[in-house]
Amino acid sequence: MSKNLYIFDCFGVVVSDVSTLWMNKHFDSAQQQYVRREIFRKVDCGKMSFDASFDLLAKMCGEEKQKIKEEWDDCLYPLHETLAVLSELRKSGHTVALLSNAATEYIDRIFTQYELFGYFDKLFVSSRYGVAKPDREFYRICVEDFSEKFDKIFFTDDNPANLQNLQEFGITPVLFTTAEKLRADLQIR
Repeated sequence: MSKNLYIFDCFGVVVSDVSTLWMNKHFDSAQQQYVRREIFRKVDCGKMSFDASFDLLAKMCGEEKQKIKEEWDDCLYPLHETLAVLSELRKSGHTVALLSNAATEYIDRIFTQYELFGYFDKLFVSSRYGVAKPDREFYRICVEDFSEKFDKIFFTDDNPANLQNLQEFGITPVLFTTAEKLRADLQIR
């Protein structure tokens, strides 16, 4: 039997894409691009705390910080169909990892709240490393952290920009749209 490494993005693949769901209610597309570039990218790379990002969001949309946090939490939910795929992969003896652009404290809270730690062998969270997707260095860190050799390595993300130029690391990109399509793409029966 082959031994593969399956790497998954978090938001939009394992749990809902909470930032997009929340921003769609509050900002137009230009504002969303600004927030992603000037606020979330800094959080993702560990240059701004997750909590401090809510201060800026509150200022931008004129709402109380606590209200924004509550709305944010209301947009968050696990994607159970994807979790079933992760569970099947682990039960089949494969290695499963998370590679996510996020604040470490937020991933820890989500994984504790929804009991997600058991689905993964390792977690790679961008703020811990100071680098985020699509920076090639983040993929290198992830792949080189494993001492074992794998027959195949797959990376699943819902953002096509994060799936470019992965071949140099021996990674097969998989664009996530649904868990059903993911099963087909990964040839899980």
